[in-house]
Amino acid sequence: MKFGTPNRTNGALHSPTQDEENMQAHDPLDILRHEHDRGLQELEKIITAIESIHKNGFSREAFQQIAESVKYVGSEMKKHYEKEERYLFPLLDKHLFESPNKIRYERREMWQSLNELINSIKDIEDGRFHGSTVRDLLQCARQVVEHFRTHINRENDVILPMVKRLLTSAEYVQFGEEIQSVTYH
Repeated sequence: MKFGTPNRTNGALHSPTQDEENMQAHDPLDILRHEHDRGLQELEKIITAIESIHKNGFSREAFQQIAESVKYVGSEMKKHYEKEERYLFPLLDKHLFESPNKIRYERREMWQSLNELINSIKDIEDGRFHGSTVRDLLQCARQVVEHFRTHINRENDVILPMVKRLLTSAEYVQFGEEIQSVTYH
């Protein structure tokens, strides 16, 4: 079934399922923005935990919040970015004189900083402490938040609005179908 088009099967009108109606109701850019918003919520939890550690000292609760949010970012945001790499960027590459290599470079930096934070978390979980362990954790966490926020804001403010202007109707429909197929299944 095409995104945004009626579905007919053997000449009879098809009654869409609830999932199909939900898929049709969501613009692919809205889906991506929603995923960005969810990622920003996790980044805000990291900031709150950092502030708690600064104010009250290291606590298991604040550390756990950082670890849980990092787990979300490393899992769900990774899926989100893979979706964009697979479906969005190839379409943009066809229309832009300058390919989105800057975005790709930013992403490499984001994932590198996230991996450093994951290593800091693992060190603490494994009991490997040294004089700067907590300071290193907080520095890595701030860097992850900064990289991800900057990237998400650039995508929301520049890349996603550009998509509607650049893609043809057919490309946009295809993009919508692809995004929805990996989002709702």
